[in-house]
Amino acid sequence: MRETSRLAPVLRAVGMICILVLAALFTAGRAQAVDAPAGAEAPLVIVYPRYSDDGEDTRSLYPLGLLRLALDKVGVRYELRPSERVMGHSRAIAALRAGAEINLIWTGTTAEMERDLNPIRMPLTRGLLGHRLFIIRKADQDRFSAVHTLEDLRRLTAVQGMGWPDVDIMRAAGLPVEALRYDLLYSVLQHGRVDYLPRSAFEIYEELASRQAAFPDLAVEKSLVLVYPFDMYFFTRKEDTALAQIVERGLLQAYQDGSFLKYFNNAPFVRQLMVNADLEGRRRIVIPNPLQSPETAALPSNYWLGGQPP
Repeated sequence: MRETSRLAPVLRAVGMICILVLAALFTAGRAQAVDAPAGAEAPLVIVYPRYSDDGEDTRSLYPLGLLRLALDKVGVRYELRPSERVMGHSRAIAALRAGAEINLIWTGTTAEMERDLNPIRMPLTRGLLGHRLFIIRKADQDRFSAVHTLEDLRRLTAVQGMGWPDVDIMRAAGLPVEALRYDLLYSVLQHGRVDYLPRSAFEIYEELASRQAAFPDLAVEKSLVLVYPFDMYFFTRKEDTALAQIVERGLLQAYQDGSFLKYFNNAPFVRQLMVNADLEGRRRIVIPNPLQSPETAALPSNYWLGGQPP
């Protein structure tokens, strides 16, 4: 009994030490658990408009690749998702303004868009969006070969997507334009309701190739290019300055280290242009862009193809 009495204080001390050690381990474990997310933050989720439900939308390949390049440059973890619903251009802009469904779009820029949304002022195609080739009916090539001036072109009717800035740009130059839903453009052209569908030089060949089986009578016109100062930007909601700053920082880094230009020059549409479009050999019809903002007009000249805006 005496031996047990003498050991009691020792046992109590050992027990207390064990409790303190376990408490310390528990506290450290909790601290680790709290700190862990800082090293593995949730990815930045970017939701962009789904413009088509017909498999892969070729119009989105180039801007999405450029967006990935920018995000990789700043080292942020991210996840890119298309919207659940298919959206037309106007609906996508309205959804972004309202902060519903999407948080980033790419689209042709205007002064109004730059006021209402948060523009990231880097011309994504270096001005090629404002170089417009025409999709026409193959049988009409002679009619377009006879076009030499803006006045000649005013005798023909174009079709463009509803809500596209190009509608107002062309109408301001006196060019007749019908504005319809994107999914109707090729059909109304093939059936003779309009004469031509202007599409940017960067997208026209891939876009037509993906629809050639359904519209075998259509082709890219061979002799003309309509030119106006125009390009597309990434936009976020006005309030979403954090996302805008991340994308802008990545684009600037990519431009400064040459990877933006490398991406542009290696893009399939640019390589195809060099082979097929012969932009220098086409008759140029140049019109102004009354929708351009002063900030866009003042961008550095090296952002544009050829060192200056069209």
